[in-house]
Amino acid sequence: MKWRSSLARCSRLTRRPGLISRVHSSSTSLPIINIPRASIYELGSQEPVLRDVSWTVNPDDAWAVVNDGAASSHLKPALFGALMGTYRISPPPPPPGGLFPFLQDADHHQFVQMVRFAHRGRGSGDGFYDFTARYGAVREGDERTLRETFFPETARPLHQLAIPAFHQPERTLAREEAERKQKLFEMLTAWLRLDDLLDLPLVALSNGQTRRARIAKALLEEPRLLLLDEPMTGLDVKSRKILLDLLEELKRTRASPHVIMGLRAQDPLPDWTTHVALIKDGGHVQTGRKEDVFPSIFTPSLSQASSADSSPKSNYQHRQQGDPLVDMSGVTVQYGPRKILSSIQWTIRANSRWHLIGENGAGKTTLLALLTGEHPQSYTQSSKLRLFDRERARWATPMLHRHIGRVSPELFNAFPRRHQMTVWDAIGTGFDGGFVPKGKRRVGVAQDGTDLEPGSQEEEWRVHRMHEVMRALGPSRWHSHPDSMMDKKFFEQPFPSLTPGEQSLVLLMRALVGAPPLVLLDEAWAGMDKAMVEVAHDYLQDGGGGLTEEQACVVVSHWEEEVPWGPEQGVQRFKLDSGKGEQIFPAPKPE
Repeated sequence: MKWRSSLARCSRLTRRPGLISRVHSSSTSLPIINIPRASIYELGSQEPVLRDVSWTVNPDDAWAVVNDGAASSHLKPALFGALMGTYRISPPPPPPGGLFPFLQDADHHQFVQMVRFAHRGRGSGDGFYDFTARYGAVREGDERTLRETFFPETARPLHQLAIPAFHQPERTLAREEAERKQKLFEMLTAWLRLDDLLDLPLVALSNGQTRRARIAKALLEEPRLLLLDEPMTGLDVKSRKILLDLLEELKRTRASPHVIMGLRAQDPLPDWTTHVALIKDGGHVQTGRKEDVFPSIFTPSLSQASSADSSPKSNYQHRQQGDPLVDMSGVTVQYGPRKILSSIQWTIRANSRWHLIGENGAGKTTLLALLTGEHPQSYTQSSKLRLFDRERARWATPMLHRHIGRVSPELFNAFPRRHQMTVWDAIGTGFDGGFVPKGKRRVGVAQDGTDLEPGSQEEEWRVHRMHEVMRALGPSRWHSHPDSMMDKKFFEQPFPSLTPGEQSLVLLMRALVGAPPLVLLDEAWAGMDKAMVEVAHDYLQDGGGGLTEEQACVVVSHWEEEVPWGPEQGVQRFKLDSGKGEQIFPAPKPE
């Protein structure tokens, strides 16, 4: 195979002795990880997060770490944190070898790497950043490319004297080693379908494309142990297969890192996985061969999971729909000669339920940015883009945001995480669509920017809605021990102290609390455990109370299982492909 032949060419090159040890060899008999029996604690805490963990990873094993669906979403990060040194293991793994026997006392900080694909974590700063700047950057000519951002060592300087080390690599590394690294780079970028994207502006690429780049960058560092937490989140069907094929090949190849994946309960389990660490309620971890620990009926293999392109069942029930909320009549977005969206025709009506699909890079994020008015070209397309019965140019963007509830990876990462912001504050910003809590009761202000009149019908309705969404989506519905986290206590929690899954659920409440006419849910379930996802789906389905007949909702996902409605609830499907869009289900009636 291409990977093996490329590695064979690499292996024939002379290597510096100090670099040979950076390549994992499957011939070692020493365990990769050894935790004989210990508990795992947050630093400074005396209460264990995970109890009585016994986990040994051998060189020929292929492991996945998974929550069982009922376990809190903070447990999997604790196990990975123990490997990265951000959680304490007690008693510590004994010598000789300690936690990583195969490293033979080498510095694990140098040879163990982790790449997280869940959204922005707790320690990522506290302020809001303008995620819409990516669109302005393209407009203003910021041409910083994927290559320059992720792989600067392969970029050519403007002048050959600018960075001479790029042209004379023997000054820093042996020529043979530089050639080997270049071949590895070319092999990885080709395998992960990045070679045609390297010299495109980074800001014009999709989330899925940049995630593939992060994996390539991590592999180029040649760690001996690579931890990938939720690597399939946000990847389309083809990209998931490409990644899993690569990881399978890494498992078979001597010159490769040992890879351990962290998966959500709803993620497909690769067929080549041999072992599973299943994290259960209460912080217990069951480890062993997958057929003993992880029955196939619990999570389907990749071949069993249904993609968004699969044909829906025939029991389609038409929904009675209302007036148009969005009307796109030939909308086009392009950067120079490159068209991102081409003559999009799409009408979204009240009471419609949509599933938006398309491969990574198809233009989904750009399309949603037009609907929210955040893309600057939404103004130039104003005559072809009507939002809530007005042309886009007639809407002030903050006023438009009052009419749209949304969840997206960009919003999640940008949302402020100041310690003083509580869950109540975060949800309450949904009434205005902003990011700063306002009003005496922290439920926003009136449309003219003045405080709500105390005790007014509007203020009381908003407070009522806060409690209503919390009853439907709060910890009483999904927490493994709901008595320990009542709704009132959860309202008071600092938003940045929550797990990524809990933060995702709070931002979903924020999107729904104001009952906006249009709800946009892009990767809304990222980081949530299985119980959270089921509660959210129940609330959004007909009769669940989350959406009314006056509202429309668009869900962006690569998988049918992540869409709350099926054909029997009248879901419609719109597909983007190379910038062009069409309704593919149900087939539109000929005019």
